[in-house]
Amino acid sequence: MTLGSRPDKGPDTVIEATGVSHRFGPDAAFPLVLDDVSLTVCRGEFVILTGPSGAGKTTLLTILGALRRPQSGVVRVLEQSLATADDRERQRVRQRIGFVFQDHHLFDELTARETLLLAMDLHPGRYGPAERAAKPREWLRELGIQDRENARPHQMSTGQRQRVAIARALVNDPELILADEPTASLDAESAGIALDCLKQAALSGGSAVVMISHDPRHHVLADRVIEMRDGRVWKA
Repeated sequence: MTLGSRPDKGPDTVIEATGVSHRFGPDAAFPLVLDDVSLTVCRGEFVILTGPSGAGKTTLLTILGALRRPQSGVVRVLEQSLATADDRERQRVRQRIGFVFQDHHLFDELTARETLLLAMDLHPGRYGPAERAAKPREWLRELGIQDRENARPHQMSTGQRQRVAIARALVNDPELILADEPTASLDAESAGIALDCLKQAALSGGSAVVMISHDPRHHVLADRVIEMRDGRVWKA
């Protein structure tokens, strides 16, 4: 699938993080989870973060996604400084990002189609009736779950729920996609389909993709693989 058109996307740099450090506590008695991390990601790039558990990968992703404020350092995402942004500005940044978490976070009462429509509602006035009718169906078909369009989470397998979550992240043609082990609950075939969609977002849609993965087989898809250890960038 070719992602839909977007407004003028501006500069090529999507993420610019410099000297980012973070600890889950107010002072030096708490260990650093991130220690002087610097990272730049441009449009069209597919970047994989790898490294052992506890290396700081998920914490970094939540900071880049404006879900958590960095305690020190400079973070600019989609031309917005996240350290100084107020809540409204941070929300506007998040609306331009597609998130895929390890847990699908689907609402129990919504069907797959309704889940995607709810995501589209974050952009009032952007979609006409024809697009609202077509886009959810197209993304569900692309991810091989078109037959689950009217199913609710309890009627789907774990892998099907995760594919709905991936479709939700992609349906608004985001400028940045942040994915935390998005294929961990998928079989090999479904994982391949999902990864192809993420790669296509970077190749033809102009999105930047940052994905956490422990699977070295995924590295062939990446423009860059960044290894983290003990809160630091070890290899880039």
